[in-house]
Amino acid sequence: MRPDDILGEGFHLTRDPEAHFWRVTPTPSLETLRDLYRHEFYAVDKPRYLEKTDSELAYWHAIWSIRLDLMAGLTGSPGRFLDIGASGGFLLAHARDRGWQVEGIEPSRQSCAFAAERFQLSLFEGYLEDFDPETARFDAIHLSLVLEHVRDPRAFLAKALSMLRPGGAIWVEVPNDFNQLQQIITTQLDKPRWWVVPKHHLNYFDFDSLSRLLTQLGAEECDRLASFPMELFVLMGLDYIGNDNVGGQAHGYRMQLERHLLAGNRELLVNLYRRLAEMGLGRTCNLLARKTLEQ
Repeated sequence: MRPDDILGEGFHLTRDPEAHFWRVTPTPSLETLRDLYRHEFYAVDKPRYLEKTDSELAYWHAIWSIRLDLMAGLTGSPGRFLDIGASGGFLLAHARDRGWQVEGIEPSRQSCAFAAERFQLSLFEGYLEDFDPETARFDAIHLSLVLEHVRDPRAFLAKALSMLRPGGAIWVEVPNDFNQLQQIITTQLDKPRWWVVPKHHLNYFDFDSLSRLLTQLGAEECDRLASFPMELFVLMGLDYIGNDNVGGQAHGYRMQLERHLLAGNRELLVNLYRRLAEMGLGRTCNLLARKTLEQ
């Protein structure tokens, strides 16, 4: 791959010299990003996200219970929990019901209002860089589908880890980009690199580059799980690329599969996603780590 040939429109991809994830250059200004995520992201780019997630809560609760259980296994019991990029407070409300003391950070004014009305949650409306917890550090931090959006993922993750107590757990989820299935689709089906979207995704990780970044910042990887490899649908003929309706159909099939496995044998699903992660497959990378160094 020649990164300077991928994007056009004046954008390029370059490798981070230490962790080896891909980065978009030039990077949009901080003011541009703040305006995007405070006002536009849910109103313009994802106008149905809050409503749709709310309608699927039974499914998401089952998925999130796996994460909460694995984090509690590291921390010893539910404790003080922070969700960075909390959206409408869906995970926080579920974690609260399971005994965690919850706080959340969310830049979107629309999402913060939704969380307050729907779940009676008072989120910090703003950005991680502006957040200063008033009390002791957190036992667990959840960071899902956020790191790909930020200007400096190393500084962002370092700030998150600084708020985690030594021995605390952090769950980080990012898209698994430039993976083997995506590469097969681009070469065999002559598709563009649809996952490269420089307006929103400034950083492109895989399991190993995310693990390297966490390790460099003083965290020890404890577990890695994939999510369902959605690209399989394209290879089977259900081409959702550029088609939201077909994408919704594929998402429904994925949920149906996972619901059956969660109800019948949850550990089978967990182990399946561990094995896919070992192969570098899965639409997203999920890493569970423990903070080992004082910061």
